[in-house]
Amino acid sequence: MNPERLTFSAWIFLSICVISIIDAFLPQAIFKLMSAGLIVSYLVLQIRWVPPKQSLAGLVLIGIGSLAAWQSGFWLDTLIDGLARSRIFLLLFFAVSWLQYPVGESPSLKSVREAILNQPPGKRFLVLSFGVHMLGAILNVAAVGLLSPILKSRSDPLLQRRLSLAVMHGFTSASAWSPFYIGMIVVLVAIPSLTWQDIALQGMALAPIMILGGWLFDRLRYRQKRSVSDAPVLPSEPGVKIGKTALLLASLIALVFVSFKFFGVNIAVALGMICPPYTLIWYVSQSERQANKGQRFLSLCHKVVSGLPTLRNETLMFVAANIFGIGIATVIPAENLAEVLDLYIPILDLRIVSLAALFLGCGFIGLHPVVVVLTLGAILSPETMGLRDWVLGLVFLGCWGLTTMVSPYSGTTLIMSRFTGIASHVIGWRWAPLSVLFNAALMIAFIIALRHATL
Repeated sequence: MNPERLTFSAWIFLSICVISIIDAFLPQAIFKLMSAGLIVSYLVLQIRWVPPKQSLAGLVLIGIGSLAAWQSGFWLDTLIDGLARSRIFLLLFFAVSWLQYPVGESPSLKSVREAILNQPPGKRFLVLSFGVHMLGAILNVAAVGLLSPILKSRSDPLLQRRLSLAVMHGFTSASAWSPFYIGMIVVLVAIPSLTWQDIALQGMALAPIMILGGWLFDRLRYRQKRSVSDAPVLPSEPGVKIGKTALLLASLIALVFVSFKFFGVNIAVALGMICPPYTLIWYVSQSERQANKGQRFLSLCHKVVSGLPTLRNETLMFVAANIFGIGIATVIPAENLAEVLDLYIPILDLRIVSLAALFLGCGFIGLHPVVVVLTLGAILSPETMGLRDWVLGLVFLGCWGLTTMVSPYSGTTLIMSRFTGIASHVIGWRWAPLSVLFNAALMIAFIIALRHATL
């Protein structure tokens, strides 16, 4: 399939996003049905392009969820609800798709990249982690691509491994608070009583602990081991445009937050409204020639819309996870689960530990975190767990980032595999586990301490 061609599937995906935004302001039952029908049409047209293993996994999840819902007598309602709830995630994918194009051409971001990559050996791990964290919190995966030169063609395997973990810890820790990460949107959907402002400050406090945990583990394990090549990757240049980059990214966050508060819509809708016009202005302004501005405007629109069919894998997975989670929840009575927890895990702190262990274990065997969160969120509500909603949400968010580091099938390990040339299962199952376990212990301790401090 030619990704530059405007296909019928691309227009269907765009229609889903537009309807989702309209429905946020003028909610009508017909919009929910229209969205569900369009998502089914998109998947029918695109299913043949989904890799066989992922296609099979998605269809199995849909089948199990549908069967469970049929047993409970709510098959059609579950199917429509699962499809309709998926549009929030599609809207986020759509919003983030716009940001990847101006990143590579931005002089300001190039200056920031050079400032990060030219840190001396003693500081590079920590600066790289915090750098990719701050850029990734807004630019998402485009930030990893921006800093990928430090991961390519490394002559020292140990150095490549350490720097890769630095990037992964910095990137995944942003899922604890950033509204631009799919993990945040999934958790907010899984816990309806929770809003972004309820969890953002706690997530911002957790993120640096997770970054410092990765750095501390690196220092403890590799302190006595010298790398062959610790020389800076790029020639040093003054980072005179770092302030401009900070202002640029801060303005995007501010616009999203104002839209979120002023219009009273959820984060995904705010991103879907703000990201396209903001990115268009940013992308067009990068051209100094007035004659090129109109051409760049149309070119970016064409690139984004024509690329929407490439989101087929994510669409199938999130639809399948939604239907599976909702379907399973219809046949498992929450009151019985609460009694089981009171009997076998009466200590609330131990429930946090058990939940984190279950989450990480599922990720290690390859289960996508969206399936874990949406399923556990549908079964284990805050009331069932006996925890406040923000505590449960923080566990999910912290585990989401760490899980993507140990799963060989997550977007994080697959992206790192592309940039490093190392197989994703090597990264997930050999490079990351010990560091992730160390960080998980710090994360759990922080959440438990914060829970007690706010009682």
